[in-house]
Amino acid sequence: MTDNMMDQDEPGAAPIAGTEDDIVDDVTDFIDMKDAVEVQVDDDAPMDDEEHNNIEEKVGEDNVIQTAVPDMSTIQLKSHTDSVYAVASFIENGQLSILSGGGDDKAFMYKISGANGERSTAMTPLSHPHTDTVSSVAYNLHYVGSDPKKTPRLAAVGSYDGSIIIYDADTGTQKLKLEGPSDVEWMDFHPKGGTVLLTGSGDGTLWMFHVPLNRCMQVFVGHEQAVTAGCFSPDGKWALSASSDGTLRIWAPKTGLNKHVFRLGDAGLTCM
Repeated sequence: MTDNMMDQDEPGAAPIAGTEDDIVDDVTDFIDMKDAVEVQVDDDAPMDDEEHNNIEEKVGEDNVIQTAVPDMSTIQLKSHTDSVYAVASFIENGQLSILSGGGDDKAFMYKISGANGERSTAMTPLSHPHTDTVSSVAYNLHYVGSDPKKTPRLAAVGSYDGSIIIYDADTGTQKLKLEGPSDVEWMDFHPKGGTVLLTGSGDGTLWMFHVPLNRCMQVFVGHEQAVTAGCFSPDGKWALSASSDGTLRIWAPKTGLNKHVFRLGDAGLTCM
């Protein structure tokens, strides 16, 4: 035993168990066949065709039986024929308004009202014939005041074909078309009034439009790759954007100047 090892008899030393201290489980490690219960299984019992079909439907290509996942939704909207990439919603006076856009190059507006058992759903296909994926949708209804004549109720739909289509949020009627970006990655309405729309493009630019005047107010330049996410700050004084170039940028909307750049590494940013 070396000098730096603690002697087992030294006060405070951890006790060392001897063989007489071993714990022995005196329970038998086998099953007494006298205690076993035999269960009779009727292998010849016929299986109903419906039961057989249900089992087959749950067996995947790897012959592993898959557990069915229960559908807990209260309503399903099945207008799209391809993946859904964008959804926006707003609830007002018991009515739920929903915008959706998808890989089938289409956008839809839904109005859902009532409770279970008495629910009604109205679906409106939005009219513009997009030629590429509808990538983003947005309502300005959160920011509309009590006077809709002063602030129009708008729904915006953006696509990878570069178009931004503005609709009446209540009727789905097309109001105008905004042009500028090469494609549209996302959209956000300004919180003060909801008439200014900010969009990010795959060409690394941001575009800010005054919707009622159908006019581009500002183009923000600085990102080196696609602007994948963005928004206005809650007070509306700043615009923020995230990009595939790994940077997060803060902009001054009035001047278009880049106020700060956060360089967050080589990995691209996809959301914010």
